[in-house]
Amino acid sequence: MRPSAKSSVRAPHESGPANSLRVSVARIYRALRVNSDWSITPSQGSALARIEQCEPVRLGVLAQLEGVSAASMSRIVESLEAQGIVVRIPDPLDGRVSMVKISATGMELISAYRAASTRAIETALSTLSRDEQSSLHEALPILEKLSQILQVGASKHQH
Repeated sequence: MRPSAKSSVRAPHESGPANSLRVSVARIYRALRVNSDWSITPSQGSALARIEQCEPVRLGVLAQLEGVSAASMSRIVESLEAQGIVVRIPDPLDGRVSMVKISATGMELISAYRAASTRAIETALSTLSRDEQSSLHEALPILEKLSQILQVGASKHQH
């Protein structure tokens, strides 16, 4: 049988190592979310991780860092606040402005998610051969460097 034109013609960005890596990372991320007890959306999770990294942080700065509108970030933070995951505190430099930080409940949620994710990855790694585990271990510094390059690139495009 002859393959359809749609399946036989692919744009350059739909094949190759960059695409394979993108697909693998997305599948791993989805599997970790599905297999954890993470009760928040990906947008909330991303904002929560950023808050942890920068806390306390102003909403406007958080929106800018996440590349979303102030209104969208306000909705995300309101939802996290309603769940008791983050709290607002007054900005010491400007009492009219609030800042956001993670609550004790939020820290427990992050810790539990990270522990569950680590366990899931450890279980999956244990099914790999020693050579596969070694190859992956050797690739980790390269993956870390790639993540840093992508983060810097993303932040340059947001300004």
